[in-house]
Amino acid sequence: MKTNPVRQNVLFVSNDAGILDAYKRDLDDEFDIVPALGEDRGLAEVYENGPYAVVVADLDSDQNNSMQFLSRINRIFPDTACILLTGQNDLESAIQAVNDGNIFRFLTKPFKLHILIKTIHAGIAQFSKNCREPEHAQEKVSVFSIKKVLIVDDDPVIRSLLLGKLRTFDNLRVLTAENGKVARTILNIIKIDLVITDLEMPEMNGLELLSFMNRSHPQIPAIVLSWCITEELEREIIALGASRYMEKPLDIDALAEMVFEELSSGARGRIQGISTAAFLQLMEIEEKTCTLTVRSDHRVGYLYFLKGGLIAAETGNLRGEDAAYDIINWENSAIEIENVCRYKKKEISKPLMLILMESKRLEDEENPNDSHYRDKAVHM
Repeated sequence: MKTNPVRQNVLFVSNDAGILDAYKRDLDDEFDIVPALGEDRGLAEVYENGPYAVVVADLDSDQNNSMQFLSRINRIFPDTACILLTGQNDLESAIQAVNDGNIFRFLTKPFKLHILIKTIHAGIAQFSKNCREPEHAQEKVSVFSIKKVLIVDDDPVIRSLLLGKLRTFDNLRVLTAENGKVARTILNIIKIDLVITDLEMPEMNGLELLSFMNRSHPQIPAIVLSWCITEELEREIIALGASRYMEKPLDIDALAEMVFEELSSGARGRIQGISTAAFLQLMEIEEKTCTLTVRSDHRVGYLYFLKGGLIAAETGNLRGEDAAYDIINWENSAIEIENVCRYKKKEISKPLMLILMESKRLEDEENPNDSHYRDKAVHM
């Protein structure tokens, strides 16, 4: 049986705090109401906690803004039932929006409370129907927990095809963006596990998006789509950290396989009770390609291995060798290993043994008393 982790809450969006308070007061006994003051807060709420079963928009200041807002929600999460609360003079545009599939239903004000309640219940039922797994859906994702995939393409047909394919699988939550600029906003506020991006897009194209990801989110893998990938473009894509790509027209099934291979390759394990320095030597001996996440108290660091070589490290504001020295000397560390290198650019050129020796020297300089005690104990 398919388990659905998606929230069943109802999101109300309005520019009037008083209206939001009234809806929450009148409907809280029937639904779990989440209020959002204004479009920006509404979008942030959807990005951070969506998809919601139902989104209700009551943005009286500009009906066109309400329509555009719900249309955007529909593009991001097509399964969500969008309900528009509108005035009598906007009936024509509201009917057109229903016909276009951008909203589920609309209500003209004023309306009775029981009508709104009935409409929201219908929206929840429609959401459940939209999310229902088809009988032929494949069980592909049991090897990993819930993952978020971001599809970035200015072609709504491509977005719809990919969304329709990927949403048939358990444990995948799929978001969409129409260009790199929107994708950048999503990446900065939501933990995304995989990006599928087209190259040719307005405002911010795929290469610009990959460059941003390489700087700010190097741990997120990317799959690139394009109508023509030349050898020169292939080298540029790989240099920006994307190791997988596919030419259009797409083979949707093959792309789905690629998605699962990429997500499965990052299966994690957790190790405790061994020093970081000793574990790094094991990675070198076994010629591992992986990403290590090292945690100690409130600190988190990342060490990137490619075929047994430490190529990069980062923690806080530190990068490269300085980050590696700091991470290696943390005490009582827990290490998570992910079997894929999430960073492609080589920032550390020294052999691992020199890194370990230098980190030991720095530790001794910081704790001279401990070093003296260890030396004395060795000669006893």
